[in-house]
Amino acid sequence: MLKKIIAGFLSLCLIFSLAACGPKPADKESGESGKENTETTSSSADDNGKDMKTIGLAMHNQTADWAVQFADTFKKEAKEKGYEVVMTDANSVAADQVSQMEDLVAQNIGGLVVLPADYTALGQALKAASEAGVKIVNADSQVDEKDQKLVDVFVTADSFQGGYVVGEYLSEKLPKDAQVGEINYSQLSVIADRFLGMEKAFKDKGRDDVTFVSKDATDLNAIAAYAEDMLIANPNMNAMVCLNDSSALTAFGSAKQLKKTDLMVFGFDGSPASKQSISAGEMAGTVVYSPVKLAEASLEAVIGLLEGKEVQKDTKVDMELINSENLKDYDIDSWN
Repeated sequence: MLKKIIAGFLSLCLIFSLAACGPKPADKESGESGKENTETTSSSADDNGKDMKTIGLAMHNQTADWAVQFADTFKKEAKEKGYEVVMTDANSVAADQVSQMEDLVAQNIGGLVVLPADYTALGQALKAASEAGVKIVNADSQVDEKDQKLVDVFVTADSFQGGYVVGEYLSEKLPKDAQVGEINYSQLSVIADRFLGMEKAFKDKGRDDVTFVSKDATDLNAIAAYAEDMLIANPNMNAMVCLNDSSALTAFGSAKQLKKTDLMVFGFDGSPASKQSISAGEMAGTVVYSPVKLAEASLEAVIGLLEGKEVQKDTKVDMELINSENLKDYDIDSWN
């Protein structure tokens, strides 16, 4: 009898031991497989398997402060709203951006926000995204007109008007027969339009006496050399307008080395560094093109599309000129 009791006791111990070694329930936080995790995944995917909680962010360039601030704002606010962001950086190479966008589509993203490295070169990638059912927001520089039908929403600024206000200001400040240098970056329409707007303002103000010396910045690492060459070849240049604040600060440095301290240098972005330069009596002005507002508007647009809401096709953020006369109205230590 005692042997039977002992045998029964040992059998119970074996049963409990096997139970303890069995599979553990799914851990929702760690993402281990299980019923709870499967339900969460399926609820965020559409009928085509797109993850409607994942957004691809195809950046044109992460070397510029403006672009870094855009990306940081976008990722931070997306996380707060419960969305995952998968970001790529084309480093200003259009072919790389095309392949990166195709890779993002292959990852079953639900939405795509793209800031073009070259607005004429993205048709192939946009077509792939559109055919896959990805919601597309084109931020910053608008893609080529023939490709715009592939985009759901455009979020940009009135860059023509931004350049126009610089032209208006300079047309009142510059002497007769003045000379204005331009450091452009025409592969981005959002930049090229600034110079078109500026020249139109001079024309509208009757300043046909003003001449323009233009350089297209094919190498963004060569701004100092461009500015120096322009100033040496044109020693009487009165003003220089640059594609962004970073290039304007570099151009001012070149002018200072050449002892051209009377040169009026303008940039675009409204960065803290440019406002501090204006405060120090160096740069003459900058046009606010807020990466914070643009990122917020882009995120709002793509989330609206993912949630099936009606979203305005075109959104434009404001641009405004900052100079020594109105600098007191701005926080010089942060982005606007």
